[in-house]
Amino acid sequence: MVGAEFLGSGVKRLTQGLGFEDWDDDEDLPSPDRIGDPRAGVSAHEARHGLGRPINTYPMFENALRARAGRSVSDHQAYLGRLFAPFTEVAASNPEAWFPIKRTPEALVTLTDRNRMIGFPYPKYLNAIMEVDQSAGVIITTLDKAHDLGVAEDRLIYLHGCSDAHDLWFPLDRQNYYSSPAMRLTGAQALQMAGVSMDQVSFFDLYSCFPSAVQIGAAELGLALDDPRGLTVTGGLPYAGGPGNNYAMHSVVMMMQKLRAQRGAFGLVTANGWYLTKQSTGIYGTTRPLKPFEPDRSGALQSEINALPHPTVIEKPSGYAEIETYTVVHGREGYMLGIVIGRDSENRRFVAQTPKDPAILASLEASEGVGRPGRVTFSTETGKNLFIPD
Repeated sequence: MVGAEFLGSGVKRLTQGLGFEDWDDDEDLPSPDRIGDPRAGVSAHEARHGLGRPINTYPMFENALRARAGRSVSDHQAYLGRLFAPFTEVAASNPEAWFPIKRTPEALVTLTDRNRMIGFPYPKYLNAIMEVDQSAGVIITTLDKAHDLGVAEDRLIYLHGCSDAHDLWFPLDRQNYYSSPAMRLTGAQALQMAGVSMDQVSFFDLYSCFPSAVQIGAAELGLALDDPRGLTVTGGLPYAGGPGNNYAMHSVVMMMQKLRAQRGAFGLVTANGWYLTKQSTGIYGTTRPLKPFEPDRSGALQSEINALPHPTVIEKPSGYAEIETYTVVHGREGYMLGIVIGRDSENRRFVAQTPKDPAILASLEASEGVGRPGRVTFSTETGKNLFIPD
């Protein structure tokens, strides 16, 4: 299995006015087989309001986490710096990292020309970086075939347990924005299949596109954020690099290297797709499993997740409303827009944008906006909802 991204070079070519006319496209190649759920990550209604970009959507989870924890904005920013500073330390010692630079907690959250705000509360240094040139691959085969090929025993890594499921597909349908039933259930099932406990796992790599993914993933696994075993073996997507369609392969490869160096240990890797939507957990080790590998029971998990209650969504709300979570999106020149997920007077959930008023946007960054009241209306002219906070 192999995967690669060349967005780093690709974007440079495009910004220099160079195309890909010299790309040799063999028209005789068959169309690839595609696996997995083909649905887009957001609905057309969600995309119209700006939820179709990870840098807009993951901050919505973060602001919900901050409000639930009861931290002030400034305290939470410092907390995020402390959370991701250890990731930079791992990246600094990773020879394959795209940004092998150790940074202090303060440097990660202090706004500068090189670390501008992207989607509140995330400055650039807390965002996955997709413009990388990175590739990774692993060889997967049966044990008999590995022996036939003469692969040494100390090179063999076994998949002991695994599970895959997705949370309610569209962001507006989620139970809330501070948990992931799919993360919890896939993690528990993978550990059960492997026959190991969290205490027996020596290495972790939690999918780390943004801090909210790490916090929710750790909470659902029952893992403390300051666990001395660490939360990454690569350095994470913002620092080791975030090849969007292949990062988890890098996690597995690095995990294999860790396990080969510490025979008998177990490693846990999680993967995440779309907007905390698709979840996967794998348990790896160097010892041969005590029982034959068995298919996971992810289908039963998916049925359980799909049956979970969730809020009613209204696409054209009107009247009194409160903010459930939100973000403020920035461009290079400053404020761009505010995005709000809220509840109306009947507790129905909606998505809306705020006016592009710098005073309103600044107020949402200065103090907690979750729970803030206001009024929401639907515009037939724009096809969007507009939320004006009190």
